Amino acid sequence: MSIAGGPQCSRKTVDRYQHGSVRKVKRAQGFAWEFRYYVMEGSVRKPKVQTFDPAIYKTEKALRQHLESFVVKLNEKTEYARSAGVTFGALLDRYIAEEMPQRKATKGGYLSIINSKLRPQWGSLLLSEIRSAQVHTWLQHLGLAPVTKGHIKSLMHKLFDLATLWEYLPLERRNLIEIVKVKNVTMRTNEVLVLSAEQFREIAPRLPEHVNMIAMAAACLGLRVSEILGLQWSDIDWEKQTVSIRRSAYRGAIDDTKNNSSKAKLPLHPTLATLLLAWKIKWSEREEEMQRRAVLRKRKRPLKKNEFGWLFANPNTGMPYMSPSLQQRWIRPAGEAIGLEGLGFHSLRHSYRTWLDSAGVAPGVTKDLMRHSAISTTFNV
Repeated sequence: MSIAGGPQCSRKTVDRYQHGSVRKVKRAQGFAWEFRYYVMEGSVRKPKVQTFDPAIYKTEKALRQHLESFVVKLNEKTEYARSAGVTFGALLDRYIAEEMPQRKATKGGYLSIINSKLRPQWGSLLLSEIRSAQVHTWLQHLGLAPVTKGHIKSLMHKLFDLATLWEYLPLERRNLIEIVKVKNVTMRTNEVLVLSAEQFREIAPRLPEHVNMIAMAAACLGLRVSEILGLQWSDIDWEKQTVSIRRSAYRGAIDDTKNNSSKAKLPLHPTLATLLLAWKIKWSEREEEMQRRAVLRKRKRPLKKNEFGWLFANPNTGMPYMSPSLQQRWIRPAGEAIGLEGLGFHSLRHSYRTWLDSAGVAPGVTKDLMRHSAISTTFNV
């Protein structure tokens, strides 16, 4: 009974940290895992259910580990979110789901670091348990090059920044990776392979025509091989003799360039422009001939047309060639034939920078042609 004019009684929903419940439910063949939890829709608490395959998650513990990042996110708006004790593994899971760069080469590198180094070492620890001294000692004892240790440190710094943003750690707490030091992070442990002009002339004839043209573009423009393979004929302005770097192609994926500074319009030397134009005409004629032969032979898998106008398209796929296979099959053997071990496409980019330096090109101009955001990067290439 309520008294007129008196205070109205209402039920208040108490904010609790929910772990959800896991149970086995019978199925026609065996069982399935059932995970029950709730979400708030306005002021109404709505029950939710997810089911999981026991063939994938053989134990409740395995399922709980899989659900950890989901449970953390489920509670992120409660007052218990910070105090609940989020593990580094849960932080990694959320980073992969929400913040992982989508450029294939970058994503592949980060996942490699996460799966081979970060998760095995730190995944089971609470974020609040990890200390700067631990990370510092661990990095010092990793049998990796300083530059690789630097990449690991940079990723960990980003992860702890996100932990603060997502309120897994208090805002006033300093990012513990800031005071971790990696020695000689800017120094290379392996000597950079640089070709002389004479050595390049020796190598070029040993390459098949399409690889020769890719190498020529790398040596004359200083591009990364992914940027060369990402070139389309529409990127070239024949009248102004310029080429625009707009994208990259890596292992079948068409992505953005490595960073914003990599996007640029570069001068195209008349000799290289002539070679590329001749390549375009020759390849167009060859493509038509290959298509005609494929039809006559009634080939089961027809050749794919180069619909996007790639400069260097594989006739079997219509898409850019895969650089690792070209390097392994042609570039390395060509280098070994003249006594150079470990020659790769990136060696041509290093060589380009060295040739500019030898020609007396100003450092600032070299930086712009290499498309680096900082001149220190240019002279540590």
